[in-house]
Amino acid sequence: MINIFRTPSQEIKDKITLWLNHLLVIYAFLIPINNNAKSSLFFTMLVLFLYRRDYWFYLKDAFNNKIVQAFLIFYVANVIGLFYTENIEYGMSHMDKAKYLLFPLFFLSFLDVRFAFRIITAFILGMLVAEIFSYLIHFGILPYEFYIGKYEIWETTLGSPAPFLSHIDHNIGLGVVVAVLLYQLLNNKSLNILIKIGTFLFIISATINMSFIASRGGYVLYLVLLFVVFLLTYKKNIIKILLVSCILLSSISYISYTYADTVNKRVNQTIDNVQKIINENNYNSSIGLRIGFTKYSIDTIKENLFFGVGVGDHMDVVKKSLPKEHSYIKEITNPHNTYIQVLLQLGLFGFILFIYLFYTVLSCKVDKYKKNIIIIVTIAVLIFMLPGTFFATFELPLFATFVSALIAIKKYDFKVDNYNFDLFKKYFIIIVLFLIIGITR
Repeated sequence: MINIFRTPSQEIKDKITLWLNHLLVIYAFLIPINNNAKSSLFFTMLVLFLYRRDYWFYLKDAFNNKIVQAFLIFYVANVIGLFYTENIEYGMSHMDKAKYLLFPLFFLSFLDVRFAFRIITAFILGMLVAEIFSYLIHFGILPYEFYIGKYEIWETTLGSPAPFLSHIDHNIGLGVVVAVLLYQLLNNKSLNILIKIGTFLFIISATINMSFIASRGGYVLYLVLLFVVFLLTYKKNIIKILLVSCILLSSISYISYTYADTVNKRVNQTIDNVQKIINENNYNSSIGLRIGFTKYSIDTIKENLFFGVGVGDHMDVVKKSLPKEHSYIKEITNPHNTYIQVLLQLGLFGFILFIYLFYTVLSCKVDKYKKNIIIIVTIAVLIFMLPGTFFATFELPLFATFVSALIAIKKYDFKVDNYNFDLFKKYFIIIVLFLIIGITR
């Protein structure tokens, strides 16, 4: 019988560390599949971490990492913002999502550099699974809603068949995957022909899949990331890149707008929403609510410039200031602009720490290949935060996991086997187990 109160031997510690790495690979796969499943898996990882003991030995290097420090400092700023907020319930809900800022510290306490690209690959495969199910639903092979008894497996819509994520997150995930794969295709000369063909087909299929998922932010992000990939790859030929990018991105935009009904409708809807704002001062639309909330947030930011109103009060304070004719803006549940949100919650104090977090990530010193992938993912997050949220169960875990994997430098004293059937079988069993747990929670 295992004595859980007894410090494990070094052999056991090494096995735990090895399996924490394997579980992180599975965690990355589950990020786009099921939030409850990945949360349950994370709890299991935390238990193993606690049982392994020697916390300072494993955490000290992570604590000394500037990127980890930046994540921690911004987390502490959010904790401070909880002390001067009145809406504690909303504040605690926010902190429940802000906890992902602690993940790089935790992940780097066991992450072996040999698992870095396994983690990235696992997320890509997770998005591939989400894409396959999206196609099956789109073509009527699977239903738009699927339950096993009282347990929901997915529930989506005809116009935006994203089964496991919101339509926004689905397209954000695919946009990141397309950019990472395209960068690899253009820069990794060691890829064999079969992998190149598979990568190219995945890029094409993901692009098509995005065209019938109704996410305007995803479309814009996709185009920007393609440009970023070309710029990182061919930055010595900047004029050529600008010319080729303009032609390619214009062609993709035209084809998508002309032949993809979902893209066409969303673009026309956006134009119509903007015209209503300009001509009628009417913010009662999906775009309008976001712009209207941002507009009426400015006065609140000015009045609480240095420290904000706290992490729980920002929505309440802005909604109280809305004029009667625009009271419908109260329908909005979050600012849909992370920069405005941080300024509202924490003022310039928190905003500077927020920007410092991304500065440390973008200025990290790793090899060129990893650095450029970090740049791609970070730019994706920075763009998405303009119309979206950073504090969520998809964006922040994705960002924290990618950054942790790509800045890992430790190499532990254990053997890491190549992928084989037995390992895949174990992965599959663990994935199924935690999906069952996640679905039935």
